[in-house]
Amino acid sequence: MPLPALATVADLAALLGRTFTPEQELQAQALLDQASNVVRAYIRQDITRATTTDTFTMRRSDPVLHRCAGAVTLPQRPIVDIESVAMNGTETHDWWQDGNDLLLRSVTWNQPPVSNRPPQVTVTYTHGWDPVPADIQAIVLQAANRVIVNPAGIRTETVGGVSVTYLIPSTGEYLGVLLSRTEQRVLDRYRRTAGTVNLRSR
Repeated sequence: MPLPALATVADLAALLGRTFTPEQELQAQALLDQASNVVRAYIRQDITRATTTDTFTMRRSDPVLHRCAGAVTLPQRPIVDIESVAMNGTETHDWWQDGNDLLLRSVTWNQPPVSNRPPQVTVTYTHGWDPVPADIQAIVLQAANRVIVNPAGIRTETVGGVSVTYLIPSTGEYLGVLLSRTEQRVLDRYRRTAGTVNLRSR
């Protein structure tokens, strides 16, 4: 199921101070969907509040240093609630949360039916923001607005000695619904950089 846009058509209309026709509403929604996908791809997060079931390959941990036998890192943030944890298909309550890490106290690594394989941990958890952070929403609206204000991507046009400059970055690069460097810097605080082995979602 597609994730919802991170801002609404009503938000965009309010930003522009105008009322959209039905055709313009469709265009605005498409642009907001594209901008939301670009933002999600950059920060590697779903952002909106949701409940997900994922299966991960457990990694070993130092039982003395970390007081656990294995761990997995949950990729979606922030974590609101962990509803259930199962190891190799069997539910377990022998775990605790440390930030985005799920730590399991007792782990059997080499026992059928997963001989010679690390344990597989299935986690159902709720994550994301509700509402969407204001700075993320603002960037999505800005990206959509760039296309509505200047769909041709023209920076300067001269007609009859009159020069008109459009809202394009000083580099002259047409961004469309892509992100500027300034917008990326704002989003960096939300960006996930650590790798996580995610086998499947359901």
